[in-house]
Amino acid sequence: MMLSSLSAAAASLLLASSVSAQKSLIAPKGAEVLTVAVFGDYGWTGWIPAPDHFCLEVMLELQAANITIPNELINDCDPGDKVFVNNATALQTDTANYIGQVCTMKNCSAILSVGDNFYDSGVDFTTGGILRFEEAWVNMYSQGVFRDMPWYQCLGNHDIVKGTAGVDFETKILPYYDDRWNFGTTGLPYWTYDLVGSNWTATFVVIDSDCFLSSYQKNTSVYFNEYTIGCHKNTSVQIDFLNTTFSNSKADWKFLQLHHPYMSSSTNQTDLAPLISIVEAHNGIVLNGHDHCLAHYVNNNTNFILSGAAGYPQGGDCNNGIPLGPYAKFLAANNNTAANGLVTMDISSTSVDVEYYVRDMVFINGDLYPVSHDLMPSYKFQITQKST
Repeated sequence: MMLSSLSAAAASLLLASSVSAQKSLIAPKGAEVLTVAVFGDYGWTGWIPAPDHFCLEVMLELQAANITIPNELINDCDPGDKVFVNNATALQTDTANYIGQVCTMKNCSAILSVGDNFYDSGVDFTTGGILRFEEAWVNMYSQGVFRDMPWYQCLGNHDIVKGTAGVDFETKILPYYDDRWNFGTTGLPYWTYDLVGSNWTATFVVIDSDCFLSSYQKNTSVYFNEYTIGCHKNTSVQIDFLNTTFSNSKADWKFLQLHHPYMSSSTNQTDLAPLISIVEAHNGIVLNGHDHCLAHYVNNNTNFILSGAAGYPQGGDCNNGIPLGPYAKFLAANNNTAANGLVTMDISSTSVDVEYYVRDMVFINGDLYPVSHDLMPSYKFQITQKST
């Protein structure tokens, strides 16, 4: 039976019951040291903004006539993103090549996404969604080291603009489409996985932070839809999931992987505090994106690793008057821009060695973000205190 001929409820049940049948690639087990790449905020390629005539004229007339405009259409009129899109597409391509170079050199075994996989309004189970997935992800990350590398996925705010349809497409459908795209076996936007070495284990819990932000519950927000309304009412489900998973895990290292930043040079998302308190209680580590830059923050003895620089970098996200010091340990930004790049983690039984690779951004009109040798880490630190 064609999925399109099913009722929405029946289709949802079918997806829920069948998702466990798909088998995604996973990282190899048994290594003494396993290297993973962490990055997000990359999926610009193939996005076509709404035309100026609609955004600047027609939309105003429709709003004046009290005609409801879909959130994804409003989002595709975002004036800043419309300006960014050409450069962002080029930067995603260049940075994908750079990530490939770094991961070939370091022998990365997996990629950990911190969300915003598809700008500007996500993807869903339509021809357009499939074409975007092919262009912005399958074809973008298919050569060389990317060919057989699993991606442990996470949702960001741009991924949830289309509501449940977009969330289900990424979590339930795409793992069938490409076995590198991994959302676990439950088809849920929150899930857990382990990386297992020769004598160590690391537990990762992926949370959809979109559900926690009160700002997304305003009817003026483009992220206000049936999905965010529903999951915001039940944030306790994800809080309990994180707490139970961390409590039951005997892993050496425990990570919270999500999109939004609790610690930031731009906006601290304090709605995430219930999650962070659990991480702190277990001596865990936080991986996030959303801010389009690279940074390392420390708060209450907890490391916050920001790696949102795989697409369009934004200087204000990391260069907003926050000085280096006890709070901000590293910020890859200058007065002109933030830098593209990624974070790698070398995980072993004794430590997690974190390295920030920052791309030398040379353009026709000059060196926007100079790096003397961009195949060497611009910043690194080591975590030796194990999780509890």
